Amino acid sequence: MHRQIMTLAVIGWTVLGPMKLVTHLSAADSETTIKILNYNVFNGFRRNASFELAVKWINEQSPDIAGWQELVGWNEDRLQTAAKKWNHPYAATLKGGGYNIGLSSRQPIEVLQRRTANFWHGYLHCRTAGLDIIVCHLWPGSRREQVKEATLLYELVVRLDQQGREIILMGDFNAHSRSDQSWIDQQQPLIDHRWPGNKNKMLTDRFIVDGKWNFDVMNKIMEAPLQDVVRNKFDLHHPQSSYKSLLELGSYPTTVLGHVNTPEKQQGFLERIDFILASPNLAKRCQSAEIVRDDKPLESISDHYPVMAVFKVNDPH
Repeated sequence: MHRQIMTLAVIGWTVLGPMKLVTHLSAADSETTIKILNYNVFNGFRRNASFELAVKWINEQSPDIAGWQELVGWNEDRLQTAAKKWNHPYAATLKGGGYNIGLSSRQPIEVLQRRTANFWHGYLHCRTAGLDIIVCHLWPGSRREQVKEATLLYELVVRLDQQGREIILMGDFNAHSRSDQSWIDQQQPLIDHRWPGNKNKMLTDRFIVDGKWNFDVMNKIMEAPLQDVVRNKFDLHHPQSSYKSLLELGSYPTTVLGHVNTPEKQQGFLERIDFILASPNLAKRCQSAEIVRDDKPLESISDHYPVMAVFKVNDPH
């Protein structure tokens, strides 16, 4: 009898042990990482002059999802054709042409909304790889109009969060985050450059007030349940940041523009206006996030630097 009990115990361990292990492996196998790129490509890859260089760089980075701004003159067919060059078989655009916004992905894309009403450019809301992706480009001409656009994005994100969706809001916001105030208010060459066009606006439309930047636009965006993953990762790696290290956050301009065509000239004009924002649970699973600044081709592809973030997510397969 004792031998039978021992035998059954061994059999039970043999059966249940591997079963538990297999279950554990199955759970682990259900997670994967996903790399997300956001890139303003400056008048359609500089009117196609930098396209081949961009394709090479994009393939080197191998993003799974990419949001695009300034696809000037591009329609959806053109983006779908181009995206295949960086192994994205799926793509969608906001409009049929003009100053366009786009999304490309390795996974199928479901377009949920193309919105241009009450926007200068608009936003593209899609679902791909289990995520709700919103790609936007806010208008730089008026703070008051930008706040209206930001409010509509805020309301969209709140609705999606209430539905339990995992959300990425990314794009060129043409606005500054209050988290960058310590260094962006020191960018005097940039302030001096922008002031002439700013001083003739109504006070409510000004981006610069009393010589300092206003943060109303991004403040409104960040009232939504979103995390600034680039700034979060930067602060984690730079607990005592200096002005010089903070300049690494600059997403605009590259040295392709004539007035900043050397690093010395560029320094005082750097600003962060391009963002990848993630819903809180997704932000907790962010593995890395940065403004990509260290690749020489980026100085020629666009006047913006790309933003990149990697997340651990449930495998869409």
